[in-house]
Amino acid sequence: MTLMAETITLERLETLLADESISTVHRALWLLLWEGDLRVLDLLALDVRDVRLAEREVTTSSRGNQPAGEVDFSERAAGLLGELIGDRDEGPLFAVGGRALSWESAMQVAQEQGHVIHAFRTGGKRHRQSTE
Repeated sequence: MTLMAETITLERLETLLADESISTVHRALWLLLWEGDLRVLDLLALDVRDVRLAEREVTTSSRGNQPAGEVDFSERAAGLLGELIGDRDEGPLFAVGGRALSWESAMQVAQEQGHVIHAFRTGGKRHRQSTE
């Protein structure tokens, strides 16, 4: 059994984001996980209409005990999301071949890179805390 890293460093994230052999859908997901406090399932539930690239904001729906809100993202994330969205004006934000990216696929590709999917969010949170 291969052990998966439960956190990720900024250097490792940079390496993964620069690897164009990894699909944009996964690199964009990982970067948004790193940059914010949204959970994987919250991100996977986003629609293209939830994204405002010019303002670099995503509007989230209320879910469970989490209220709806707006989440800012970086210019780099805007670039990846722009590639991901292309000319679409609706449909799942994280889509592969027109179908929503599944939880299983998101987990599998992260594991292929040696990480659990939650490592991106955990690593980003730790990084933000260390730079405050």
